[in-house]
Amino acid sequence: AYLSGDIYEKLDAARQRAERDPEFAVNITALEQVKPEPLGAEDITPRIGAVWISAQIHQQFLTELLQARDVVVENPVPGMWQVKGGRHGIRSTSEWGTERRSAPVLLEALAEQRPILVYDTEKDVEGKERQVLNPTETAAAQEKANQLQERFAEWVWEDPERARTLVDGYNRRFACIALRDYTSAADYLTFPGLAANTITLRPHQRAAVARMVAEPSVGLFHEVGAGKTAEMVCGAMEMRRMGLINKPVVSVPNHMLEQFSREWLQLYPNAKILTASSQDVTRDRRRAFVARAAANEWDAIIMTHSAFERVPLRVDTEREYRDRQLDGLRAALEGADKDDRISVKRMQRALTMAEERLKKLADKPRDSGINFEDTGIDYVIVDEAHLFKNLATPSNIRDAAITGSERASDLHMKLEYLRSTGRKRIVTAATATPISNSITEAYVMQRYLRPDLFYAAGIGESFDAWAATFGETVTQMEMSPTGASFRMKTRFAKFQNVPEMLRMWSTFADVKAAEDLKLPVPDIRIRDDGNRAPLTRGVAPSSELVAFVKTLGERAEMIASGSVDPREDNMLSVTSDGRKAALDMRLIVSDDPSGPTKVDVAADMIFRTWENTRDTEYLDTVTGEPSPIKGAMQLVFSDLSTPNKERWNVYEELRTQLIYRGMPAEGIRFIHEARNDLEKGRLFAAARAGHISVLLGSTERMGVGTNVQARAIALYHLDCPWRPSDIAQREGRILRQGNQNEEVAIVRLVTERSFDSYMWQGVERKAKFISQVMRGRLDVREIEEIDSASLTAAEAKAISSGNPLLLDQANLQSEVTRLRRLERAHQNNERMLEYTRSQAVQDAARAADDIEGIRAAIPNMIDTTAEKFRITIQGRFYDSRSDAGHALMGWARQANMQYAGRHQVQDYGVIGRIGGFDISCELVPEMAGDVLVRTSLHGVPRGSFTVTRDSFLQGGVGLIQRIENRMAALPKLLTEAEQDLARAEQTRQDAEQRLGQPFKHALALSAAEADLEKVEKKIAVMQRQTPEEPTPEPERVSASPPRPELTVEAVRAYQPRGGVRSEPDQQRPHTPAAAPSAFDPMPLRPSGLQIGR
Repeated sequence: AYLSGDIYEKLDAARQRAERDPEFAVNITALEQVKPEPLGAEDITPRIGAVWISAQIHQQFLTELLQARDVVVENPVPGMWQVKGGRHGIRSTSEWGTERRSAPVLLEALAEQRPILVYDTEKDVEGKERQVLNPTETAAAQEKANQLQERFAEWVWEDPERARTLVDGYNRRFACIALRDYTSAADYLTFPGLAANTITLRPHQRAAVARMVAEPSVGLFHEVGAGKTAEMVCGAMEMRRMGLINKPVVSVPNHMLEQFSREWLQLYPNAKILTASSQDVTRDRRRAFVARAAANEWDAIIMTHSAFERVPLRVDTEREYRDRQLDGLRAALEGADKDDRISVKRMQRALTMAEERLKKLADKPRDSGINFEDTGIDYVIVDEAHLFKNLATPSNIRDAAITGSERASDLHMKLEYLRSTGRKRIVTAATATPISNSITEAYVMQRYLRPDLFYAAGIGESFDAWAATFGETVTQMEMSPTGASFRMKTRFAKFQNVPEMLRMWSTFADVKAAEDLKLPVPDIRIRDDGNRAPLTRGVAPSSELVAFVKTLGERAEMIASGSVDPREDNMLSVTSDGRKAALDMRLIVSDDPSGPTKVDVAADMIFRTWENTRDTEYLDTVTGEPSPIKGAMQLVFSDLSTPNKERWNVYEELRTQLIYRGMPAEGIRFIHEARNDLEKGRLFAAARAGHISVLLGSTERMGVGTNVQARAIALYHLDCPWRPSDIAQREGRILRQGNQNEEVAIVRLVTERSFDSYMWQGVERKAKFISQVMRGRLDVREIEEIDSASLTAAEAKAISSGNPLLLDQANLQSEVTRLRRLERAHQNNERMLEYTRSQAVQDAARAADDIEGIRAAIPNMIDTTAEKFRITIQGRFYDSRSDAGHALMGWARQANMQYAGRHQVQDYGVIGRIGGFDISCELVPEMAGDVLVRTSLHGVPRGSFTVTRDSFLQGGVGLIQRIENRMAALPKLLTEAEQDLARAEQTRQDAEQRLGQPFKHALALSAAEADLEKVEKKIAVMQRQTPEEPTPEPERVSASPPRPELTVEAVRAYQPRGGVRSEPDQQRPHTPAAAPSAFDPMPLRPSGLQIGR
């Protein structure tokens, strides 16, 4: 434990102890060995508003950039910045800003993560003024803001001394944590009272319990089926046995209360537990429950999430919580310059909004005298903690701000209450999906579990300060929800300095993925390439789809060039149309397709699998005996085109196709038939019993909580959702313990030359990043944000052209730009190291001279303590400190020190003598305009101190004592000089060791530049060639009239997109004129009872 955590902090403490006790030298050696490798300037991405870059440095940047001396930058609380002055002149309003948004205004907005928008005031038809976005001025201001941000990132590293200071500060804040491995600690756990015949804890479970015992808060982020319940139960029992906690509460989903309580007693039969559902804490029963909770020594109190929320904190505790949340804003307001009305008004507005937000949490009905504090609960365990993600998070980034739910705020208040009592153990949160769609979700989870790490890093609880440190935002124009206007949307584009962000995450996150656990779930069927992985089944595009996708590319090009109003078209609309077309063109136009569709391919695969598995035997999931009902079940997912009585939809079409091929209609069911939990339970029971052959549903309705895996033999993705967690939830319905098949198929149906392939590539990329973030194993320093809901223009253009080189070109251009910036950062770092080395040589020489001088001076010291005091001032002897003080003040006035000019330098020479040393005095002007007086032991290195002129003129006895103390401190000054020499030598060695190292991305940059050159040459050749006409498809029998050409204008004009459902007497399915070829027959033949689990 000692060799983990903040190593820099422990090293500082060890060095201080080693000065008094040499035995601590071994601590220093051990800590140095585990200290994280320090980062260099080339590794760190600086951004305006980052917490590790002080307001003073921001001020220096703006002062130099604008050549303005009146600039003042302040950062009173994390996430709040004030920039004053410097708002006039060409540099501020033209070179680095605009007339409407000057450079200081832009810097303040960037620091606070506020969107940069410019509005005009107009009058409506009624003469009322309204604010209207000016897109031209907004675009100009945003471009200047980007330039300001880029210049800041370069400027920060240009001065070697500044760069060295910042790099050291960054390492101390963020690269200071050494992580702990709990494998060894787990070996010492014995688990008295655990039913040995019930469970044998696996190594990862024992390590998780060891972590709960050792850490203040833990996130059990383990895959479904990893045994989180046993970890929570054993962790609570062990902590209680060791006296670390007294009375833990476990908050579980409402439907899990009985199951969780039963499993607790199976693990610990003698445990004393109290359970509570929402009915147990109704108004008339709550008092009795709290009395029972408080009066007995429970091993655990198990409550549903709803019940946990219904036991409130005391009013005064909630008030203290609100006050703590507002303390920073109130302190900033009190310390603000009252003459700066704009800043004061902004802070008052922020304080008022925060007060109103917190007041809403307090305005809820409560029972008098029934409080959480009275229960004696001192530790919280939260199962399915992702259900508490909506913790109120104020932010200037509109899409990142969270209004907050009462449930989440209630949990946060209770955890903060436990922290305020000084307890060392607070909470364990368990969930398989702490991050489902956005890396910003990691911020919310850390606020629950380890907010102290945020405070140690200077972030506090300000999301915008966290975003400024680790994120990069972009602002883009998009259509409003009504479609009647457009608006500017600010979102995260990427995350930077990611390894340091993950160091904090990994401190509390215990992550276990499926590959770590090797759970007894079915294997995925082996593909032709020998890999066990989902099968991607290509579907040939129709001529209509190819033509339509071409129009999407044209639309994307027009959007990217800015030649279309976002109210008329945007990439979100293009992406939506592209996804619909990839699923089925009948969602775009109502005509029958001219060739095989994705539904045709899916119907063939499902039907053949049904034929191959209709006689497979399974065990009854209730009795465990062989079931009289035979046959496997297949799952089909589609989030688009769900059942709709008014329009044609894929669900109805697929069912009709399957019935047409010969499947019984009663065996094909939709999840949408279940309107409530009771009906859903009956539907699931029917699926497990074998009454359902095919179950169709969406991720939302058939994902979490769908327990139908017993007979599931195949799963089909008709479309691709945006979130990796949705894919995991879908496939978790079949890759699950309790599935009696040893091998299953997962099929992703992908329409070629459509948006499908890019959607699947994108979601796999997101899944990879989430996995790396969860496991803290990222080997890159920046990643793109993953919650995008539309493809890029470059992706759409590449899809429409059928030329992936265009996308390669865009990606390579971005990569070359990124690597060239890193190369410049490396060059800046080399300059910084050279300066640091040179400065260290000078510092070492200066320290060596000081050591020599102080050593020579120490033997001349004469004791002046107590009655031995003697001093001479201007040739006159004094043995009274009071008299000497008055004499010194009198001399200063006689020397007219009070009349010296602010910038005057005056050396008064030797003015007296004390303890064997002459006393000299001089005036030293200071940049802020104050006049300083330096008093020295003449000729003694480090023997001086400086005070303001006013302090000197009024110094008296205090000034005499300072002179005396300076002389007495010579032995200490010698020690400091020796330490400075050692540090300077170490700094020189470190700098020389790193100096001259090659740019580590040089090969990657050369390769990217070469690849870009090759791609651009290929594109140029292709553009010079006359494209061949596509081979016409054979004629198909069709009663439909010829279709008009699919142009951009025709597509935009067509309404509605979604097709029209056939009348009941027209339910005959579409059958293509030519039978589709090369269908995978998927001969899955599970041996039922022989291989069932």
